[in-house]
Amino acid sequence: YVDDAILISPHRDRIKTEITSLQQEYALTDDGELKDYLGTRFTKLPDGSIELTQPRIIQRILESVNLTSDNCKTHDTPVTDFKLLDRDDNGPIGTQSWNYRSVVGSLSYLQAMVRPDITLAVQQGARFCQNPKKSHTDAVKRICRYLIKTKDKGLILKPDASRGLECFFDADWAGSWSPDSCHDPLSTHSRTGFVIMYAGCPILWKSTMQPLISLSTTEAEYVARSSSLREVIGILNLLNELKSRNFVFHQSSPVIQCRTFEDNMSCIEIAPNHRTRPHTKHLSVRLHHFRSHILNKTITIEHISTKEQIADMFTKPLACAQFISYAPHGLVLICSCEGVKDNQLPYENSIIKHNSELLSDPLLNKYNLRRN
Repeated sequence: YVDDAILISPHRDRIKTEITSLQQEYALTDDGELKDYLGTRFTKLPDGSIELTQPRIIQRILESVNLTSDNCKTHDTPVTDFKLLDRDDNGPIGTQSWNYRSVVGSLSYLQAMVRPDITLAVQQGARFCQNPKKSHTDAVKRICRYLIKTKDKGLILKPDASRGLECFFDADWAGSWSPDSCHDPLSTHSRTGFVIMYAGCPILWKSTMQPLISLSTTEAEYVARSSSLREVIGILNLLNELKSRNFVFHQSSPVIQCRTFEDNMSCIEIAPNHRTRPHTKHLSVRLHHFRSHILNKTITIEHISTKEQIADMFTKPLACAQFISYAPHGLVLICSCEGVKDNQLPYENSIIKHNSELLSDPLLNKYNLRRN
């Protein structure tokens, strides 16, 4: 078997020294500059940023669902506006010729690596692998039709040294419930969505159903915060270990902490407050594990308006114009939206409004948004 590895160092001579040392013990080859790794293509752009794409995996997925013709219908978003999938008990069974579970598995790998824009859509399809109906196969095929337009696009990483570790999280309270799905117990569960960013670059994102039933929007948001901060605490520990090993950070004396952004004021009030209240006394210890980090100020919580909450795209389907509004954060690939003119992009019609700190990010420049 063959193992692949990447060596990273700010000094090229150190990489060569390490390779020479390894070659004395193992039979290995040096493939030079990083270009392809485990199906991911790394491309250095003229502005210094790096684009991560997986065109070959996407092509393989499209071939699996028989979408290789040049005349295939395409979509501007991976999921239907304002509609979540349900169990569809009375719907017709899917009669597709392709393996539903296999395609969803491939899409799941794709979204976890370089395509956060399809995370919500893939998570919905993955819920019904056991007994997919026609509505579910159509939804998965819609994701693939969206990928046709963006096959050669991917995650663009352009570090901003002025920004550290940040986490945006959100929840959709019982968003799957509807009169048609009222017989499905899981429809009463809320959905958690979050994205963790370092130096302005997304490094981890997730969209998932909450394991317990939340009794209010505040509780749903609190569960989402608890889930996201479990990942954040692990990353904080990693950064502290790197700091102890004299790893070179952008700042001369970095303070390892994380800023989290929340659009629910009740949830913000509960986090640092150890006082038990009648409406929150049922929240178990499993949801309060991060309080010591808040007291130590290694994690801070800041309010953010719903329009600025970029984790919103991981909790519910969005209209095309609002969907592309998250492109400056590297979470959505910009493509043409039918019915949305260039002068009606979200920055013009106030679908999203950035605060003064985020405006310093050159990726949020309106000209760059249109140009890309």
